[in-house]
Amino acid sequence: MRCACCARPIEPKETWKGAGNKFYCSEFCADSETPDTGSGPGSLLELHLNRPYERLERLLPHMRRHSQRAMHTRVAARLG
Repeated sequence: MRCACCARPIEPKETWKGAGNKFYCSEFCADSETPDTGSGPGSLLELHLNRPYERLERLLPHMRRHSQRAMHTRVAARLG
């Protein structure tokens, strides 16, 4: 079995299934499955490469909130 995105060989127990009933080697390759928008060659590769950064951008506000709460808790513990 091979990944539908990068053609890497994969074991059946380690596959990710995309929405279009294709199998992928990783979550990132599975996320690359998008409807064809006709935006030209290379766009799928750019989407695939930018996906981890998009996830980090969504995670950053949550991490900042958690960090601020932890800091306030430490300050309150020192003062209390």
